[in-house]
Amino acid sequence: MPDYILEATDIRKTFGKGDRRVVAVDGISVKIERGKTLGILGESGSGKSTLGRCILRLIEPDAGTIKFDGKTVSGISQSQFRPNRRNMQMIFQNPFSSLNPKMSVGEAVEDPMKIWNIGDGESRRKRVRELLDLVGINPNRSGAFPYEFSGGQQQRINIARALSLDPKFIVCDEAVSALDVSIQTQIVNLLMDLQKQLGLTYLFISHNLGVVEYLSDDVLIMQHGKAVEYAKTEEIFKNPKSEYTRNLIASVPAMPTVEQLMAKKIATSKSGALKKSAVPG
Repeated sequence: MPDYILEATDIRKTFGKGDRRVVAVDGISVKIERGKTLGILGESGSGKSTLGRCILRLIEPDAGTIKFDGKTVSGISQSQFRPNRRNMQMIFQNPFSSLNPKMSVGEAVEDPMKIWNIGDGESRRKRVRELLDLVGINPNRSGAFPYEFSGGQQQRINIARALSLDPKFIVCDEAVSALDVSIQTQIVNLLMDLQKQLGLTYLFISHNLGVVEYLSDDVLIMQHGKAVEYAKTEEIFKNPKSEYTRNLIASVPAMPTVEQLMAKKIATSKSGALKKSAVPG
């Protein structure tokens, strides 16, 4: 039997009233196996982020049931839910605005441990250095401030902060979309390495099909708050069932292969040589 760390059933969330009523999440159900990644794909406004926030109870769903680590965590008070927060963390889209500009990065990573009264000052500072090193930030820079780091480095710091409470489950809400393509790859590979090392489970929200295909074990496609398609990643991308999914995949330009690039380079070179020989001396 699969070991599901998270089971969300028939989650619903509506904003506004009357003519301004918007159904953001309309009866979504998902299950995520421990140590695996569920990718959620869809256009802007499809309800991806709202679903992620409902699962973490950062916003309250109007209806539905949420089970985490075998326990029902929906329908209980926030004070009763609070012990679960250590194990359910989030990495946000904008790395700079996610950090307090008045806190050094070391203070930012240590802060959750202080809030939860974990260890003493010395043990926390030691843990901060370990976490910064784990995500590829020089621990000797723990006294520096967020503006002194690049966007990719800031997101690494946010990842370190999310890990400071040793969570089991992390929601990554467009966690790489604000970064350059080359940096996106580095962060995605870091997330995968951390998953292997620490046994993490991810809910990865994105509009980037390539990243989701690379990172995810299962994929949920959303449109207008509804589940369009939900299956194993390979099945979604090789044999999409819905027209919306097929159009979504077709809209992404295919990357040329090495052979195609080499052929283009050779053809361009030959074309240039022919033009040069045709010029009268």
